[in-house]
Amino acid sequence: MGIIYYMHGTNTDQNPDPDKEANKPAPDLREDWPLERNPGENSDTDEQWTSVITVFPKPIIPCYNCDTTENGLVRFLNAAAGYEPFQIYINKQLAVNGLDNGDMSQYGRVSAKMQTVTVEGQNGYVYLEKEIEVLRGQAITIAVINSDSGLEIMEIQDMYCNGGINTGCFRVCNLSITNRKVNVILNGGELTFKEVDYKELTGFKYQKIGFYLVAVMNGNAQSENILLTSNIYIRGNAAYTLYVFNWSDAMNAIRILIVEDRRN
Repeated sequence: MGIIYYMHGTNTDQNPDPDKEANKPAPDLREDWPLERNPGENSDTDEQWTSVITVFPKPIIPCYNCDTTENGLVRFLNAAAGYEPFQIYINKQLAVNGLDNGDMSQYGRVSAKMQTVTVEGQNGYVYLEKEIEVLRGQAITIAVINSDSGLEIMEIQDMYCNGGINTGCFRVCNLSITNRKVNVILNGGELTFKEVDYKELTGFKYQKIGFYLVAVMNGNAQSENILLTSNIYIRGNAAYTLYVFNWSDAMNAIRILIVEDRRN
């Protein structure tokens, strides 16, 4: 299963219940694509909302244009600010519709080979088209991000950690074009990621299970100004990726999304 935590602002639930989150039912999986995006109530106020996604579910998830017996998994994240929701195609076939800023789709199975990803607006305007390589038995997140020249997509390899039942893994991916260096700290320094660059994906660091306060700061600032905080419960043998990205093009106008991936 996988849990996604969305954060825009600093007001959080101070007492999240991991058992309650773990027992939420997974969304229905359709027999074919397009993928359903995860629901999230967008708001201009500071708040948190949570969705549950399926990572390597049983029964087997739908297969998109699988013309071979060797497949990989692909999901999409909209980390771009300043655009209406996207339509995303793989080889000219609709994969995701209405992917808004901060939304992440479920995984879909895709043939393991070169695939063409097209990102369009709701009016059919093509923002970009790019080939990606889908590897057999591997899972990737395709993030749509802001760049200096417009929109761009970034391929992020999704991996599991083998921390055991008492240890999880945590990493950071900075997709913010305005805050090109960020610091991420758990529990005031118990685990730190310093000066994570724009488009950088850090390696995993191991952390014991338990509740943690995650703080995100501007890595370029002389003072340790906290931009966002969030609570997280780290589970054993689970992998966590914290994404930092913009909700507008203003400096420090960032939000974070924490994705938990685990096998069962």
